[in-house]
Amino acid sequence: MNNSIVDGMKKEGKPFRNITIVAFVLFALTFLYPYVNNKSYLDKDVLIMLTAFLMYGLFSLYCWLYAATYRVEFNESKILLKTLFRKVEINLCDIEKYTCARYRKSVFYQFHFFVNGKKVLVNTRFKQELENILTNHNIKQELK
Repeated sequence: MNNSIVDGMKKEGKPFRNITIVAFVLFALTFLYPYVNNKSYLDKDVLIMLTAFLMYGLFSLYCWLYAATYRVEFNESKILLKTLFRKVEINLCDIEKYTCARYRKSVFYQFHFFVNGKKVLVNTRFKQELENILTNHNIKQELK
C-alpha cells in the first residue's frame, strides 16, 4: 500500500499491561495467604481474593492484547483493520456512508462505516486525513 497511514493502540495498552502484571502477582501471592494466616483454601476470603485477582488479570490481559494487536492502515483505495480476533479489508468504493465521533476524551475518533448493509467500527487518530480520503471518493457523512 503506497502512501498509507498506519495507526495502532500500542501506547494505550501499557496501563493494561501493568495492571495485568500486578493482578497476576497478587493472584500468585494469594496462594501464600492461607499458609501465613492458618486458613484453608476453601475459606470465603481466600476464594474471593483468588477469583477477584484472576478476573482482573484476565480482563486486563484481554485489553492489553487487544490494544497491542489493533492496527488500522488506510490509503486512497482501501482500509485494512486488524484486531485480536479478525482482519477486515474495506474497499472505499464499497462504503455507502459513514459517521464520525470522538471517543470520550481520548485522542481517538470512531468511524462507523456502512458497507453492504453491515456496520464496521474503525478507531483512529487521523480524522482529517481519513475524512479527506472519504470526501475525495464522494462518500457522504451521516450526521447523528
